[in-house]
Amino acid sequence: MERRSWILEVWKIKVNKLAEEVRLSALAAAAVPRAVLFPGRELKKLHVMPLSGKGAGEEAVLRCAGRWFTLLDRLGLRLSCLPRSLVLARMLRREGHDAHLVFGVRSDNGRREGHCWVSVQGRPVAGEASGYEELHYDERR
Repeated sequence: MERRSWILEVWKIKVNKLAEEVRLSALAAAAVPRAVLFPGRELKKLHVMPLSGKGAGEEAVLRCAGRWFTLLDRLGLRLSCLPRSLVLARMLRREGHDAHLVFGVRSDNGRREGHCWVSVQGRPVAGEASGYEELHYDERR
């Protein structure tokens, strides 16, 4: 009897993990076209989006978003840093993580170059942030 309950518990874990993967994939599938077609609107919505408490871990969200980005890359639809960051930040916020977009600039041989990435609690979670000077928005202006 104990063996049977152990096997049942393992299957419950597998089913719950699969359900989480499907839910995160659906969230990414909905977020990608919005980020590509309406980045300004998504940026505004992200600023006021409340944190949900669904609770998928940060690694699970990054893994799922990464799969979508890889699929799009293979299809020849490589997204720039802004849509990628919007998708990732939206997914992380939906899962209860305090994710924010960060914009930065750097000078490369006299050329100014911009980039954006996602940070959670002040640390970058995706995207290379080294060498970029963060831009800060002053709300008092």
